[in-house]
Parts: sequence; structure tokens; C-alpha cells
Amino acid sequence: MSSRLPPEQAATSLASDLMEAVTGARPAAGGKKLEILGADVAGQCLRRGLVDEILVYVLPMLLGDGVRFSTPGLGRIDLEPFGNTQSGPVTMLRLRVRR
Repeated sequence: MSSRLPPEQAATSLASDLMEAVTGARPAAGGKKLEILGADVAGQCLRRGLVDEILVYVLPMLLGDGVRFSTPGLGRIDLEPFGNTQSGPVTMLRLRVRR
């Protein structure tokens, strides 16, 4: 008996320009939301105006190091809070990118 579970969702890796990747991913998502993972890629998408919503997870701990979400040169981006969810000690903030 295998202890490995099958993946719930398929994932696709792309080796292309960021705009090409997003343009190709939108129809593949079939109207569902696209998720951007990683501070560097998220910053690139923010600079190009490709992000509509940001989810921020707040945990009761401080980390001494890590990759910054807001990379140097990103500039000011105004956000509008529109929801939050509490699950145990974790709070998820939902922020809309204002254009």
C-alpha cells in the first residue's frame, strides 16, 4: 500500500516571459483566480499591473530574515482592505490593489 496521495490539482511550470506566462495562464484557469507564489514574481507582477488582490497571512511570530515582499524600486501601491479571516492564531487579510 502506497503512503503517497495523488495531487489534488495539476500544476504547470513555464519557462517563458512573465507576460506570456500570465496571458497563457488566464484561459487555462477557466475563469478561476491565478495565484502568484514568491516575492520576486509577485513584485514583477505588481510592477506590470497584473495583480488585483493580495492575501497577507499574519502569524504570531517574528522572523529575523527572509525575502522581502516589497522589492526595492516597486514604488507606492495603494491597497484597500476588504476582508479578513481568523483561523486559530492565523489571520488572513484580503487587500484589493487600487488603480
